[in-house]
Amino acid sequence: MLMLDSTPATRTLSANYAVGHTWAPGATLRRWEEPAAHGVKLVRESAGASLTPRLHRWTLPHAQSNLWLVADAGEVRRAGGHGRTAGQGGYGALAFMAAYETTRLYAGGSLKALRGQGGLRHDIARFRTGFSFWEAEYEGTQPWFIVEAELTRYSAGAMREGTLVTPMLRLIHRRYFVELGANRDGGMFNLMFNY
Repeated sequence: MLMLDSTPATRTLSANYAVGHTWAPGATLRRWEEPAAHGVKLVRESAGASLTPRLHRWTLPHAQSNLWLVADAGEVRRAGGHGRTAGQGGYGALAFMAAYETTRLYAGGSLKALRGQGGLRHDIARFRTGFSFWEAEYEGTQPWFIVEAELTRYSAGAMREGTLVTPMLRLIHRRYFVELGANRDGGMFNLMFNY
């Protein structure tokens, strides 16, 4: 699976390979900006190895629900400037994701905590819900309307952001999964490809 997530403040590129039905090792590259005082942005970049095990799947008569754990660890770098020195060190991140879906309804959420040397902290809580405009077969494109609410907290010294709400259009076709949306910070784009 190849995944690309892009927003005005964050870029993530991930790839993993399922070696079984319930887990997949991979790698991830990430770049994000932390808002600081007086409009200054602190830039961080990371590269790490990841492991994604599915903790549990519930198969219901007309629905499915999954619980996932995503862990990654590696090296993170902070760009210098604005009175701060450049630096680098190790990091570790852990995320829990849960989703419930039918062929017409979706609800999901995730909690992610990233910690690193030098007091690095980057926490994200997300909740998504939405609906499909119609049911589609595997060969057809299925459009969805999704709304996401996200709360992000950064390291000490960075300013705390409030909740960001993003309406988006999701398109699913066979092995492709595309999301396009916009919020007060700008546009967002997510791509997932299952090979």
